[in-house]
Amino acid sequence: MTSQFITRNEVEDLSEAELRSKFTALISDLMRANGERAFALASLETVEAALNRKHGERARYPLPRYRTPGC
Repeated sequence: MTSQFITRNEVEDLSEAELRSKFTALISDLMRANGERAFALASLETVEAALNRKHGERARYPLPRYRTPGC
Protein backbone atom coordinates (compact mmCIF):
# COMPACT_ATOMS: atom_id res chain seq x y z
CA MET A 1 0.00 0.00 0.00
CA THR A 2 1.32 3.44 -0.83
CA SER A 3 0.75 6.57 1.20
CA GLN A 4 -2.58 8.10 0.50
CA PHE A 5 -5.09 10.39 2.13
CA ILE A 6 -8.22 8.53 3.13
CA THR A 7 -11.41 10.53 3.57
CA ARG A 8 -14.26 9.76 5.90
CA ASN A 9 -16.52 9.04 2.90
CA GLU A 10 -14.15 6.32 1.71
CA VAL A 11 -14.30 4.38 4.98
CA GLU A 12 -17.93 4.96 5.92
CA ASP A 13 -19.22 1.79 4.25
CA LEU A 14 -16.29 -0.50 5.10
CA SER A 15 -16.79 -3.38 7.53
CA GLU A 16 -14.85 -3.57 10.77
CA ALA A 17 -12.61 -6.27 9.27
CA GLU A 18 -11.86 -4.06 6.24
CA LEU A 19 -11.14 -1.10 8.52
CA ARG A 20 -8.77 -3.19 10.65
CA SER A 21 -7.02 -4.42 7.51
CA LYS A 22 -6.62 -0.88 6.21
CA PHE A 23 -5.40 0.29 9.63
CA THR A 24 -2.80 -2.49 9.77
CA ALA A 25 -1.61 -1.70 6.25
CA LEU A 26 -1.26 1.99 7.11
CA ILE A 27 0.71 1.20 10.27
CA SER A 28 3.01 -1.08 8.23
CA ASP A 29 3.55 1.70 5.67
CA LEU A 30 4.36 4.14 8.45
CA MET A 31 6.85 1.77 10.09
CA ARG A 32 8.53 1.03 6.76
CA ALA A 33 8.76 4.74 5.94
CA ASN A 34 10.31 5.44 9.33
CA GLY A 35 12.79 2.60 8.78
CA GLU A 36 13.74 3.94 5.35
CA ARG A 37 14.09 7.42 6.84
CA ALA A 38 16.39 6.05 9.55
CA PHE A 39 18.58 4.34 6.92
CA ALA A 40 18.66 7.53 4.84
CA LEU A 41 19.69 9.62 7.87
CA ALA A 42 22.37 7.10 8.83
CA SER A 43 23.69 7.12 5.26
CA LEU A 44 23.77 10.93 5.23
CA GLU A 45 25.78 10.89 8.46
CA THR A 46 28.22 8.39 6.98
CA VAL A 47 28.74 10.46 3.82
CA GLU A 48 29.00 13.67 5.83
CA ALA A 49 31.64 12.10 8.09
CA ALA A 50 33.62 10.93 5.04
CA LEU A 51 33.45 14.44 3.55
CA ASN A 52 34.64 15.92 6.82
CA ARG A 53 37.52 13.41 7.02
CA LYS A 54 38.58 14.14 3.46
CA HIS A 55 38.30 17.88 4.03
CA GLY A 56 40.36 17.52 7.20
CA GLU A 57 43.00 15.42 5.42
CA ARG A 58 43.37 18.05 2.73
CA ALA A 59 43.75 20.80 5.29
CA ARG A 60 46.24 18.82 7.38
CA TYR A 61 48.30 17.55 4.48
CA PRO A 62 48.16 20.08 1.63
CA LEU A 63 49.72 19.03 -1.62
CA PRO A 64 53.11 20.63 -2.22
CA ARG A 65 53.08 23.35 -4.85
CA TYR A 66 55.88 23.10 -7.32
CA ARG A 67 57.18 26.24 -8.89
CA THR A 68 58.65 26.27 -12.27
CA PRO A 69 61.99 28.09 -12.57
CA GLY A 70 61.58 31.78 -13.35
CA CYS A 71 58.15 32.19 -11.77
